[in-house]
Amino acid sequence: MTMLHRQGAVRCSALLVLSISVGLLQGCSRDPNVKKLKYLKSGEHYAAEGKQQEAVIQFSNAIKVDHNYAAAHYDLAKAYMKLGAFSGAYAELQKTVDLDPKNVQAHLDLGTLLLAARQYPRSMDQAKAVLALQANNPDAFALLSSIALAQGDRQAALAQIQHALAIDPNRSNFHTSLALILGSDPAQEQSAEDQLQKAIALDPKNITAHLVLSSMLEKKGDLQGAEQQAKTALDLDPTNLRARMTLVGMYYRSDNKTAAESTLLQGTELLADTTQGADLLWNYYARTGQVDKAASVYSALVAKHPKSIPLKVTYVHILMQQKNFSQATAVVDELMKSNGSDPQVEVLNGVLLLQAGKVNDAYIALQKAEKNAPDNLTIQLWLGQAAQAKGDMGVAEKSFQAAAHIDPSNINAARGLASVANQLGDYNLLTQVANTTLGNHPDLSDAYFWRGLAELHQQQEDKADADFQMALQKDANNSSAAEELGAMRLTQNHIPQGKALLEQALTSNPNAARALRILVAYDLHQNQPGAALARVQQQIAKAPSNSDMYDLLSELQIRARNAPEAIAAAQKAMQLNPADGAAVIDYTRAEMMQGNVQAAVNQWKSWTASHPNDARADSILGALEEARGDTQSATNDYKKALAIQPDQPVAANNLAYIMMESGQDIDVALSLAEAAHRGMPNSPNTADTLAWAYYYKGTYGSARDLLESALKISPDNASIQYHLGMTYSKLGDKANAILHLKKAAALAPNTQTQKDADKALQALG
Repeated sequence: MTMLHRQGAVRCSALLVLSISVGLLQGCSRDPNVKKLKYLKSGEHYAAEGKQQEAVIQFSNAIKVDHNYAAAHYDLAKAYMKLGAFSGAYAELQKTVDLDPKNVQAHLDLGTLLLAARQYPRSMDQAKAVLALQANNPDAFALLSSIALAQGDRQAALAQIQHALAIDPNRSNFHTSLALILGSDPAQEQSAEDQLQKAIALDPKNITAHLVLSSMLEKKGDLQGAEQQAKTALDLDPTNLRARMTLVGMYYRSDNKTAAESTLLQGTELLADTTQGADLLWNYYARTGQVDKAASVYSALVAKHPKSIPLKVTYVHILMQQKNFSQATAVVDELMKSNGSDPQVEVLNGVLLLQAGKVNDAYIALQKAEKNAPDNLTIQLWLGQAAQAKGDMGVAEKSFQAAAHIDPSNINAARGLASVANQLGDYNLLTQVANTTLGNHPDLSDAYFWRGLAELHQQQEDKADADFQMALQKDANNSSAAEELGAMRLTQNHIPQGKALLEQALTSNPNAARALRILVAYDLHQNQPGAALARVQQQIAKAPSNSDMYDLLSELQIRARNAPEAIAAAQKAMQLNPADGAAVIDYTRAEMMQGNVQAAVNQWKSWTASHPNDARADSILGALEEARGDTQSATNDYKKALAIQPDQPVAANNLAYIMMESGQDIDVALSLAEAAHRGMPNSPNTADTLAWAYYYKGTYGSARDLLESALKISPDNASIQYHLGMTYSKLGDKANAILHLKKAAALAPNTQTQKDADKALQALG
């Protein structure tokens, strides 16, 4: 009995120890410090093997565990740099030095990246931060030398690199930097070459020294020696893009295009898993106008390297350049199945959806991508564009602001933000964007244009004039600046100069539709419709793929009462741009001119099928259905529009009228009519509907006042005249009742309005 008890105690003790051990093991597996370190070590292992994409994933996982894990941020920055993803590297280096201010190498790396981005003061700040930690750090002095050289201060550059060499005379790369400085003086070219030979002697694997020496030898005419140095550099590191491009450049300059293409192909295959590598050969084909050949070659490359996402991404870009969107979409659809969370793939999916006119789908896809990679510059830029196309200006502004935060010098972020500011009429923001951009890019023509546009809308015409002229001085082909300045000159009655500037805008940019519209408006003002039509047709010949110009052509043909030509132009616009709502409206007007309501209805049904959230489209479709007498279909369309947009004024107005005429709930009709009039307070039609609702409610004085005001705007409106006559009849003013009822009958012969007016007149005796 005692033995059994003892065995039970031992077993219980063993179970207790096992339970504690399991608990400890579980505790370890849940310990965030253990978990983040595991991800870090895994990432470092992948990085050492050259698998940078996998390393990025693991370092990112470590950061998800601990957002303030400085070591992971720094390793992620280094992986991004090796992948050529410099925007990501910049963000991670900035985070690293914020979290770990004593990380000397991170400061130096960030300074070097900022130097490459021409952010000289900020780059200098990083060098000074290093010297504050280590007063004799030679790399910091070398960085200061490079900054000075980039700013054109050769003497300061020379002094700083000599200081670095005094601290560490056996650094091969310092001798290379000294050679670069000396080489800028023709009198010291030999000294520069001696420094390069010394650099190579100290480190035969100094690729930069070999490449600089190659450049110097080519300049001297020693083409064989130059080529040998470039080949040596590439042999040392076949993945070095600068070495490969140096050799390619030499082949290209010697007209050995076969060798150039072959060298690029080798690089693309060798670096197929990197964006820069995948783009190598494509960049060459793009510069030489060989897009079709690129498509064929990259199709074969994708088949040969089926796991390379960057190659497939580049292939999609080529297909998009060819406007082969169906094939591009097919490739992206396959990528979405296997690599749907890859930021590059998500962006391409959003871009193709946007191109197809599926704005809402693109917006949703890019929002999802942004959640997965909020610091991805490209995603933020495209999300901004999608949000802007969707009309969500708040998200658009936020996305472009985020892109500018990721890369303060990014011009596309500035352009997007400027476009949003202009669209919102936020000219303080537009001025801010312009001034910030000029701080980063003092010669950027667009920034002067943005500031001028803000000044123009703030009634600072002299300043605007000066900035538009400066924009043209910086870039004579800035069509927007020429356009605005031309419009200003026309308003100032400087007609020849204004027209010349607008013509200049069209020469610089054949797609400058606004410049064309202004010139056409001037032609029409001069009563020269033939000249206006000829002008548009000539411009279409120069820009045959611009739907806006076909819209304008259709409008002019409608003005000329040429319905068949107007229809043809509108159809061409819709073919070029399926998302062109203006073209659908032009088409509708032209078909209505011919009395072909059914064709217009069919077109709007097609539009609403592809744009299910377009309340305005449902309102127009309802009006067309109502025009052909299908009140029930019209009612359904109006209700659908109001379900999407409860304050849609056209739908609210027309549905209210139908409800009143069919004896439905007058209180609901009144509520709709009031909403319509709030949305379109200056419209005589909404005033007429609201007044008729007041009539039905028995508030005849309010009805009369609204109708009298509406009549001043639209005196020939038979409906207003009829309703005013009926209202005066209820108010006991027989003379005015007869006056307005007779006018209604005269304005609308052979219509229901005439019949109703005649009936009311008979009743009045």
